[in-house]
Amino acid sequence: MSEDLLKVCHVNKTFPIKGGMFSKSNGVVHAVDDVSFTIHKGETFGLVGESGCGKSTLSRTILQLIPADSGEVIFEGKDLRKLSKNDLRKERRYMRMIFQKPFDSLNPRQTVRDIIGTPIRIHEKCSAEEREKQILQLMERVGLPSAYIDRYPHEFSGGQRQRIGIARALAMRPKLIVCDEPVSALDVSIQAQILNLLKALQREDKLTYLFISHNLSVVNHMSDRIAVMYLGSIMETAEATELYHNPLHPYTQALLSAIPDPSVPDKPNRIILQGDIPSPVNVPQGCRFCTRCWKATERCSKERPPFYHLKDGHAVACFLYEKEGDVQ
Repeated sequence: MSEDLLKVCHVNKTFPIKGGMFSKSNGVVHAVDDVSFTIHKGETFGLVGESGCGKSTLSRTILQLIPADSGEVIFEGKDLRKLSKNDLRKERRYMRMIFQKPFDSLNPRQTVRDIIGTPIRIHEKCSAEEREKQILQLMERVGLPSAYIDRYPHEFSGGQRQRIGIARALAMRPKLIVCDEPVSALDVSIQAQILNLLKALQREDKLTYLFISHNLSVVNHMSDRIAVMYLGSIMETAEATELYHNPLHPYTQALLSAIPDPSVPDKPNRIILQGDIPSPVNVPQGCRFCTRCWKATERCSKERPPFYHLKDGHAVACFLYEKEGDVQ
């Protein structure tokens, strides 16, 4: 049985909407709504959903870059929300992030030497010569020539900038790396190179990834298990192959039906969802997907379905599977 590295338990995050002369509260945005999942050591856990569903906000609450309103974020047995600033800083070296836009995430005034070397200088007591050696080793691992060490971010291509970001993430020998849409801003040909690099580094260092994307094909290629998110809530979780070939939640079925894939002979016809995603300010009372679901009943609009756990770790938040699964 795999050992758990990260447990996210009933995490919620809202943002107040303020306006007017006295900045009065005009409601709240429900960005993350009662989210729970577990990530095992050495695996890639994929998180997929439409833009604006709360994926990036969730990743930042996990790393404590944004404080959650409630819930637990347990990393190696420690609840990060209860740690002091000093203790949290010590834990953060083992949790790093690769950002969506490599150019925006790199300081334009710093060279590659400074970008990669800063976390080493802050967290490790070593000489300048030893730090330089580590920087060059990291550059070599991500495929950057050592001659580029004194160049600035604007002198690189998008793929090269993302390699710098990956090298910076690796500098502290982390245990968990959050990949927040790491290839969405890159050309298709470069995407494959970065994904292959991430896989190779995971094998070499036994890394654990939380891989976030709106592209189900990319997530399926990278992930061992996948969670599907909609309007701040998790709709379904399963092994990647199981989810891809046997989607249970209507929302997951609609997402997968939009992907052209000749390798899946029994792929269903395209499902066109009606209507728009509800506002996160005024979320549905029951199932978050009920306003767009073609299988919704009156119960769906009034009650929020629990997670029904089926065989092989497949779980789905949908009343259609009430008789087949167990609530845990």
